[in-house]
Amino acid sequence: MILFAYSRNLAAHGAITFFASGPHAEGATDFAWMALVAGAMRVGLDPYWFSAVINVGSLLGLAMVLLRLGAVRISMLRVMTIAGSAALFPQIFAAASGFAVLPDALLLALLILLVTEGRVTWASLASLALCLFRPDGVVFALPLLGYLVVSSNDRVRSFGKVAGIFLAPGMLYFAWRVHYFGEIFPLPFLVKSDAERVLGLVVAHSMHLSLKYLLFDTAVLLPGIMARGLRPRYLFVSLIAVPTAFYWMMRLDQNIGDRFFFYLPLTAALLIALHWEQTTLSSRRILLGVGVGAWLLLIAMPFYRELRTFRDMQFNEAKSIAQALSEMPEHGTMITTEAGFLPYYSGWTTYDPWGLNTPEFAHRFIQPADVERLRADVIVAHPDQAESCLIQPGWQSHYGSRTWPNLTRNLVIGARDSRYELWLISYGSEFYRQRRRWHYGEGDRECWFLLRDSPRYSGIAEALRRHHGVAPPESIRLEEDHVAIRN
Repeated sequence: MILFAYSRNLAAHGAITFFASGPHAEGATDFAWMALVAGAMRVGLDPYWFSAVINVGSLLGLAMVLLRLGAVRISMLRVMTIAGSAALFPQIFAAASGFAVLPDALLLALLILLVTEGRVTWASLASLALCLFRPDGVVFALPLLGYLVVSSNDRVRSFGKVAGIFLAPGMLYFAWRVHYFGEIFPLPFLVKSDAERVLGLVVAHSMHLSLKYLLFDTAVLLPGIMARGLRPRYLFVSLIAVPTAFYWMMRLDQNIGDRFFFYLPLTAALLIALHWEQTTLSSRRILLGVGVGAWLLLIAMPFYRELRTFRDMQFNEAKSIAQALSEMPEHGTMITTEAGFLPYYSGWTTYDPWGLNTPEFAHRFIQPADVERLRADVIVAHPDQAESCLIQPGWQSHYGSRTWPNLTRNLVIGARDSRYELWLISYGSEFYRQRRRWHYGEGDRECWFLLRDSPRYSGIAEALRRHHGVAPPESIRLEEDHVAIRN
């Protein structure tokens, strides 16, 4: 939804901004994907259907590239079998949410095909496309292109191609974006690099998220390594070692369907395809059995969990509230931790306190004083269930380290009772609320703080009231009961 907002503004106003007529901002770092969706919007296509079509087409294309790598004749049955197998991994839900995870996978697989065939020119073009689709694609592209140059019979000529087709255009693009945005790095990179690390290097949560995929790759690839030695080794460095080290050092926000680790199951498929011709029938049967077993033990439960989350988090109420806000005679301002549906459908001027889309808060963590200074018409915070929408006795006056509880606490502290009025709405879909047997405003909820003297107060309150918002004093009672139960 954030990327769709950038795409819409690019299509309608010719500027890359988080909200209409806002400052240039680089919250949607997937530049080529944003531009592609903007082009679709420009000609009147719906971004949801467009992203779905591109993702499905990329999934089929990925299957054909894998068959080409394995030197296996392409047929509809084989393409559908491979596509169906790929769709059994949690990353499929990121694709269903509008992320470009499958185009990214297709570009990476295509790059591997071109590298193994020694096609320097086309590999450089594919690398450029991959890095424009996702800037962290550089952690894959540079090692692969470096191998192509080093292993070439004419290193000078190969380096010249890489420099002319990949490095020079990439540097020009980098220089343009620094000039356009006034930022050396994209805002999400700044936010994701602002994290506590073990030994100053590894973000423990990011490492933990990757382990099931690393174990899956080990289970699937280890028999082949022990039997005959999987080659080429440079692919292990380019596809596993370097990118995994990079992602371990990043805070992985918005990691829908573990989308940042799409490359790990893809790597297993790529290496198996590369060795398919040398694999005997009995070995293929063993591989299939091991693969199914590893999927059941390591991937099936995360897949089910992501399916349940995808089903729960449809945000129909949030969408309806945002659309109601957009129909008000004058649009207002909001601070919201939910930087997708609400800004996109309301069209309001929006500050993202986490910093992914607001440069000021990407460089430094938002403070209660910022909330008071901005004086937004409405503040929306989604706290962890253990947290509160009311200031608690043990809280500090403000928090400095970038964590989600600290973020929501700073917003609550800034939205003091004398200026703002607390409303509660249920988070996610009505199905989610009913499945958890919560009443409206209980359990997983959003805190809506309405500025009491805002000229848009009555319109916001009416929109919340129509969509099951819980008003004070009932909201205060529910939140006090919530705190008492948690304690």
